[in-house]
Amino acid sequence: MSDLENAPNMNSDVELNPSSVGSNVVEQKSGTESSPVETPELSLEERVQNLENTVKVNEQEITRLTALVETTKSAVNDARNEVRKKLGLESETIEEDPQSVISDKDRLKKLQDQQDVLEKQKEDLISQQEKEKLIEEEKGKILQQKLNKLFEEFQALNLEDLQQLIGIGRTVTGSIFESKSMGSLNPEVAQSLARAFREGIKLLPKILEAEPDLLGKFDEQLTEEATKNVEEKLEAEKQEMKNKQVKKEKPEGSESEISQGEATTKSNPIEGVNTENLK
Repeated sequence: MSDLENAPNMNSDVELNPSSVGSNVVEQKSGTESSPVETPELSLEERVQNLENTVKVNEQEITRLTALVETTKSAVNDARNEVRKKLGLESETIEEDPQSVISDKDRLKKLQDQQDVLEKQKEDLISQQEKEKLIEEEKGKILQQKLNKLFEEFQALNLEDLQQLIGIGRTVTGSIFESKSMGSLNPEVAQSLARAFREGIKLLPKILEAEPDLLGKFDEQLTEEATKNVEEKLEAEKQEMKNKQVKKEKPEGSESEISQGEATTKSNPIEGVNTENLK
């Protein structure tokens, strides 16, 4: 019986490190001292995918260990009862974990804790991913608004000035075109946008076909403005959801209503009762 309880643990030696998932440094475990190996920085999408893969592997290991623990406990009980039967004793189920199961259960607990960390990391990365997508969309909206105002500026130019922009991307005096909505435009961008205006192309997707680097040329300015807009919008949505939740959980007859009712009762004493004697 003692031999069975002290059966060797056949678990894998691989342990998942949640804090290193998606990192650009990988630690190699071997018989010698581990040394960091530099790997290319992973994109947000790749980090999310790596986490999903690790979570899946973790789930499989948790399932395997859970089944192993139950199987081992059952086998130990069966062996114990077989011995008791031979001794003429009644069968009994021992709830105490045998020694061979304790290490498995410890590892199972560790894996479950790791799984919680991985799920939280995945949730945070997905939130970050969604936020970045919203920021990219907002950058496009902002740039479209700026282009609309720029084209209004082009519309107000006289024919000579507009032809100069279309021809060389500069004003008639040879200066850089200063836009109220987009700031100083380098000649290439000014020329490309002036030509788009002349051809009636005013929507950003079509303009980007001719000027694919346009977003990049204004990236710093657009990113700052778009990030601010998105964060304000997310905060407003978060506050709205919080208010709805509070309203949903608030019972009928709010505290203010109850307080008001109590105040009314106090201000209208029962007739025939001397309130001075009650004080």
